[in-house]
Amino acid sequence: MASEWGEELKEGGDRPQTYSSPAIIERRRRILEETRKVIAEQGIAALSMNDIGLRAGVAKRTLYNAFQTRERMVASAIQEYFDEYGSRIAYSSAPGTMLHNLERMISIVQRNRKMRNYIRAIMALYFSSDVDHDIWTAMHSPAVHHNRQWIEVLEAGKQLQPWIVADTLVEDLVRFEYATINDWAQGRIADDAVIVRLVSGYLTSLLGALKGAARKEVEALIKDIAERGMEALPAIQPPRAVAA
Repeated sequence: MASEWGEELKEGGDRPQTYSSPAIIERRRRILEETRKVIAEQGIAALSMNDIGLRAGVAKRTLYNAFQTRERMVASAIQEYFDEYGSRIAYSSAPGTMLHNLERMISIVQRNRKMRNYIRAIMALYFSSDVDHDIWTAMHSPAVHHNRQWIEVLEAGKQLQPWIVADTLVEDLVRFEYATINDWAQGRIADDAVIVRLVSGYLTSLLGALKGAARKEVEALIKDIAERGMEALPAIQPPRAVAA
């Protein structure tokens, strides 16, 4: 059954399927933007459908028709922001390489430093014992995808140690990445130290899983970072502008 947004539910009434009317797209953009603003300003506990409706200029019924629950609205806001920023990263290295993954991590940390309150709020959600599954997945999936690209290439090239399970390794790497970002967001790691701490710790934790040329590549970079710090890391280009 179509909603007032011109949306239909997929099988089982589980997820909304949207059409691309410019008015609907603009309304959705406003809602998700206001949702992110409230998270950054007040945290998730203060977020209500009434407030978002008022701020975005839409009826509360419209929000429920589009997202069903507050948690799905929050998950959509987080997922869309992650996806939008990720699509604008100007990579210099090919997907499935160490440098490509490091460019992603460094670019994201540089973005995070401009929006600490928002990152602190969503990291608190991520590590909460009662976080909604949709919200957790919206934060977890992007990092899993990018880490898996590289790990699958290493696995196909027989560069992983025989005791390594690729999916488990990916999950462990994401857990380390987000734990470090959370420590930074909480003020436990300084702004000027977080990139080196994240990258060197990430590579050090990965070293025991690798063999062959991949291990040598990672070990060489860890040593270079120890000697030269940020200068050893790939230079990051400014993100591409949003298309008009």
